[in-house]
Amino acid sequence: MRLKGKTAIVTGGGRGIGRAICLALAEEGANVVAAARTGKEIEETAEMVRRKGGRALAVKTDVRKAEDVRRLVAETVRAFGGIDILVNNAGVAYRKFLMDTTTKEYYAIMDTNVKGIFHCTRYALPFLLKSRPGKIINISSGAGKHGIPQLSIYSASKFAVIGITESLAAELGRKVRVYAVCPGGVDTQMYRGLYFDRPLLKPEHIAEKVLELCLPEAQVPSGTSMEVYAPYS
Repeated sequence: MRLKGKTAIVTGGGRGIGRAICLALAEEGANVVAAARTGKEIEETAEMVRRKGGRALAVKTDVRKAEDVRRLVAETVRAFGGIDILVNNAGVAYRKFLMDTTTKEYYAIMDTNVKGIFHCTRYALPFLLKSRPGKIINISSGAGKHGIPQLSIYSASKFAVIGITESLAAELGRKVRVYAVCPGGVDTQMYRGLYFDRPLLKPEHIAEKVLELCLPEAQVPSGTSMEVYAPYS
């Protein structure tokens, strides 16, 4: 129980990578707050944590909206007394050529993948700064390291996540450690909506890397972006 007494917010916590992260952190004793727009899914995640003996809270949240994120932070602090870990995982993607991408789709991607991180980090930071030390893990992508055809706007958003990670790490020094995790294709509902193949990576592989970064003994330098590869590829 290496995270006993710690409290973690996980956005996009209703399914896929987010749910796997919630469960992995809970197994190490963390209090888990699952946040997403779909209330039913985050309630299911919270119940899965409770069945394992953990403490969990589900807070319906649209990370694009500042008022939603302020409420998420307030409810977390009211329930558990503080915030030690923030996992910015919420994300959306459309597989389209840039010339076919609509302005509405552009904003849907950027507002969730970038502005969502801004909102969550901004409002959680006063509490993360009280932790010893607080941790922020931003879920970027392999597409945040290398541009991918038909994912230009998604790639741009994930490059931005790495930029935010590096800048924030420099701003905060040792006060809060900030990381980006950059998976390749992961077998999730979002990926299956974009492609027909089944990737080798599973949500649990990403959760393992996030957990590693959250542990007190983690020695990875703040600001690092870590790519995650299939363990048997």
